[in-house]
Amino acid sequence: MTTINKTYKTFYFDLLEQGFNYMQARYIFSQAAFETANFTSNLFQKNNNLFGMKHPAIRSTTSLGEKNGFAYYNSVIDSIKDFQLYYHAGKYLTSYSSIDKYIEALKKRSYFEANPEKYSAGVQYYYDLYFST
Repeated sequence: MTTINKTYKTFYFDLLEQGFNYMQARYIFSQAAFETANFTSNLFQKNNNLFGMKHPAIRSTTSLGEKNGFAYYNSVIDSIKDFQLYYHAGKYLTSYSSIDKYIEALKKRSYFEANPEKYSAGVQYYYDLYFST
């Protein structure tokens, strides 16, 4: 198990503070690590966007608008809050039996366009990296 960098650990605790349970937070943190190439992507660095979110036209959002085709946020916590708004608007479950089941739910709601097996493998990689013992 890799220790979570102190800065990134705050993202995990921010997820918990936004009302996600510990398993949701682990899956979502792993998803964010995958989406941002372990928190190094330009989208993350320039837009404070942990999830590759687009600026929504309909639902409530914390996004300030669109920059380079994606939502941008005042802070990372605003990105997390926006994901929470998306998650609740999409009526996701509070518990999934596995990362694969969670990824199936994301795909069913057209959250991502990538191959589901590759997306799931990427999220699983970061889950194993940060949370497996």
